[in-house]
Amino acid sequence: MKRFLVGLGCSLIFAPSELLAQDSAPAARLGDPAATLGRPIARGQDPGLNPAAGFDLVPKVMPKGKVSESSSNPTALPVPNGAAPVPGGPVLSVPPGGTVGGPVSVYPTITSVGPPIPVGPGMGDPCVGGCPVGDSYQSNDTGFYTSVEALMWWVKSYSVPALVTAGPSFSGATLGSPSTAVLFGADSVDSNPRYGGRVTLGYWLTPCWAVELSTFYVRPTTDRFTVLTGSYANQDVARPFFSLNRQIETSEIVGRPGVAAGFVTVDSKSDLFGAELNLRHKWWSSCDNRLDFLIGARYLYLQEQLIIQEQSLGLAGAGTLAGVERQLNESFRTKNRFYGGQVGAIFEHHEGPWTFSVYGKVAAGISRQTSEIEGSITPISGGTLPSRPGALLALDSNIGLRTKDRFAVVPEVGINVGYDVTPRLRVFGGYSFMYWSDVARPGRQIDRTLDENRIPDFPAAPAATGVRPAASVTSESIWIQGFNFGILYKW
Repeated sequence: MKRFLVGLGCSLIFAPSELLAQDSAPAARLGDPAATLGRPIARGQDPGLNPAAGFDLVPKVMPKGKVSESSSNPTALPVPNGAAPVPGGPVLSVPPGGTVGGPVSVYPTITSVGPPIPVGPGMGDPCVGGCPVGDSYQSNDTGFYTSVEALMWWVKSYSVPALVTAGPSFSGATLGSPSTAVLFGADSVDSNPRYGGRVTLGYWLTPCWAVELSTFYVRPTTDRFTVLTGSYANQDVARPFFSLNRQIETSEIVGRPGVAAGFVTVDSKSDLFGAELNLRHKWWSSCDNRLDFLIGARYLYLQEQLIIQEQSLGLAGAGTLAGVERQLNESFRTKNRFYGGQVGAIFEHHEGPWTFSVYGKVAAGISRQTSEIEGSITPISGGTLPSRPGALLALDSNIGLRTKDRFAVVPEVGINVGYDVTPRLRVFGGYSFMYWSDVARPGRQIDRTLDENRIPDFPAAPAATGVRPAASVTSESIWIQGFNFGILYKW
């Protein structure tokens, strides 16, 4: 007679009935359970097997019986010494020399081989982001770094009114007259390009934070324009202005055939430098990209001046002024100082030894503007010292020092391309553009509407209806752009 057993997966197993019959006296075959409590026995194995030789890890059929026969606590079975606990299960232990009185499953200890497996972004990077399997670009953000750059910049020119004209003889070379030409002015004063340098010094306080100081300086520029009256034969050379007294265009004669001879010189000068102190934070990075933020303070300084010198000698046709020679000196100087806070960001992308970076910054603060106007007449031969101060465009109504504070913004953007010669040395070049919203420049401080009665040595004119030239500080904007070439070194 066969007995059928149905197994997992609906398999049929045929076995002799006598092998599957229940033993009517299990105690006689298994023995007294109490007799086995003195030493650990692996159920399903030959009781004569030496435990020191190790356990057979192949699962065995558990003999019939109750859990209570081998342990009083079926929910917390102890494990032999040296056996690994069940992953995710309770921690079990057996004191030295202890015994186990129930069935035990033994799990072998698994030892990992090879490097650890990355488990998330930012591996090895203390800042946010990072490369999932290790950076392919080593930023080396430790210690000091410095860069030195050469600058070739262009600065927005400023406009000035017509300062020197030439026209037909005895026409006065006044503006608006036929054939009158403007020799200097009515245009812009341009002193470009300008050359300078920039130095940056930084230190990484931590792998994510650095302090950075940068300063630039543009070499002062000086341009000179000179007009000799002898170069304009049979023409008048004059300095034009608008008469407040007569409400017409008129002029002061510098050279006229047979009457006067002389020259006019106009010098323009400019100084520009600045500095910034920033706290730099590496906010995010990946294998080949990074984004840094900046916060700090910025300072800018711009000084410009326009100096006019005129010298004229009366000739025989000048009547009572024949032989009288005098020199006029006028200057219009402006200074601008910017003090403000700044924020910005720098993005870098790396392709092997090449680095491509783009940055943007914006500063906001106070632009302190100063205008200083001076004028005087000095007799060289003949004549007497004028009783009034001033020259022509600089008179007693506008001579002096004046200051004005204005709110201003200074945005700046730039791009650089660099090549790492060594892990510590990089050469780079780029372009930048900066804008300064409010500055005072010399051309805007010149008021060409004059009260003739305020001009020393000028004949009397009808009374004026106002005070001109006016005293004020007039503002405008300025931009600065150009190229930079330099090296960066880390140590």
